[in-house]
Amino acid sequence: MTKRLYYEDQYLKEFKSKVVNFNVDFLVIEETAFYPGGGGQPYDKGYINGEGWSFKVEGVFEKDDEIVHKGVLEGREPNPGDPVRGVIDWERRYRLMRMHTAAHILGYAVKKLYGLEVGYHGGMLSINESHQDFTARIPRDDLPKLEDVVRTVIKNNLKVKAFWLLREEAKRYIEPFGEHLTELHEGIKTFRIVEIEGIYAVPCGGTHVSSTGEVGEIKLLKRESKGKGITRIRYTII
Repeated sequence: MTKRLYYEDQYLKEFKSKVVNFNVDFLVIEETAFYPGGGGQPYDKGYINGEGWSFKVEGVFEKDDEIVHKGVLEGREPNPGDPVRGVIDWERRYRLMRMHTAAHILGYAVKKLYGLEVGYHGGMLSINESHQDFTARIPRDDLPKLEDVVRTVIKNNLKVKAFWLLREEAKRYIEPFGEHLTELHEGIKTFRIVEIEGIYAVPCGGTHVSSTGEVGEIKLLKRESKGKGITRIRYTII
């Protein structure tokens, strides 16, 4: 089982570990700060370096209980037990952290304006532009109203915290924020909750900044009707 350092410290840029297994272009190490992707957030990129070799990480994914790094090796083949130093592409990761927290702020803003019953219908984070889909009809003229709510949350610089709860505790904790466990959560016993302190909490496995002020400015770019009462909001961060 790979130890997930990105949950212990989301700001960890470099780390040390040891090789567990290497096969052609797949590398497994004992512990990693490389996020494998999930919840709409892309995987991390960077390098894992050892004595006499360097592995450029171009993809990361989960397989069983292991985090697998996919990439290109330069130098000799790593052996089990070899010490390594991992280096995250921090500029990319940090922007994705800001984008992810921005997504939660936007989710709060939509519920505040349109009601707690509004649901999240999917989304995707990327470096330059992200989008979130909501089960609400959001007119184009309402985008400035959403931006006002978003701007206030950022200005208030609220703490963003993450913690783990057992299933029933998690279910009770998120309900006052208009969130519920769904069929996607079936079989999960323990949930990681990300909360914008006091205003919004939701199960989330991604990485985030520690306060809303770190996000900077969120710019809502456009809205798109996806049919069946679903609205897509495209946004970026500045």
